[in-house]
Amino acid sequence: MRSAVLLVAALALSAGAAPAPKPAKPAGPSLPGEAVELKTVDGWALKAMFAPSVPGKMTLLLLHGTGQRKEDWKRLAFPLTRAGYGVMAVDLRGHGESRVSPSGEELTWKKLRATPTANDFADMSRDAEAAVAWLAGQGVPEDSIGLIGSEVGGSIAIRYAATHQKVPLVVMLSPGMRWQEVLTPNALRALKRAIPTPVLMVYSEADKRSSKEVPILHAFAKAAVGERHATLISVPQERGTRMFKAQRALVGRVIDWLGNPIAPEATAASTGTLLNGDPMDGKTLIDDTGTPPPAVQPADDSDD
Repeated sequence: MRSAVLLVAALALSAGAAPAPKPAKPAGPSLPGEAVELKTVDGWALKAMFAPSVPGKMTLLLLHGTGQRKEDWKRLAFPLTRAGYGVMAVDLRGHGESRVSPSGEELTWKKLRATPTANDFADMSRDAEAAVAWLAGQGVPEDSIGLIGSEVGGSIAIRYAATHQKVPLVVMLSPGMRWQEVLTPNALRALKRAIPTPVLMVYSEADKRSSKEVPILHAFAKAAVGERHATLISVPQERGTRMFKAQRALVGRVIDWLGNPIAPEATAASTGTLLNGDPMDGKTLIDDTGTPPPAVQPADDSDD
């Protein structure tokens, strides 16, 4: 009996001598900057993260896609701030932390309307307006606030730029003719003005919808802002902000374009396809076979 007691005691001492587990490494910040709250003209309170730019650099307003949230911009936002750009990533109405409607009801994106007569997604233009107004109130010049949008966020970005001539440039990830019934062709047409607004469109060859519609949208963009101001990049896979994870070289390509969004006069405005992470030489969009795509005639979108 005594030997059994001693054995139990020895085991207890042995267990007590085991090293304590190492504490978990704290997670890094999900986005650069500090949390801010925006108020839209129609009563939504929006959550956002803001990191200021270094002097002389633009601030980029990041607008996510349907069912996503501001944190989906992490893979682009941190490199942007390291390059000196300011960043504001917003949870659009009904998304992320921006779910309390003006009536006080919690409203998720799944309950938002997207019809020709009532479209809560189209109203997200007011979210962009609230973000720009907040930035302007912090002393950020409006003509230094560019827009980057993913999917429906890209549609909102281009529609905002169509009615705000101070927007210096727009990036659209996986653009479409009508994300959530938010139509884009007429917004692209409206960019035809004295000072063109450079537009970059990025899409994936594996995205059947976007890859089919982007050539048409690119044709609208070229007709509005000219060859030198309409740039196109394609990658092999994924969609929206997920393209930055699947194709890491894309982050650098986007940042390079932000620094020089107007192509030289001697070349076309389109950039090469990214294949396996490597940018191709030249300025003409090509596919895996090395063949330039055929010319695409703009479709009639009279319902826009």
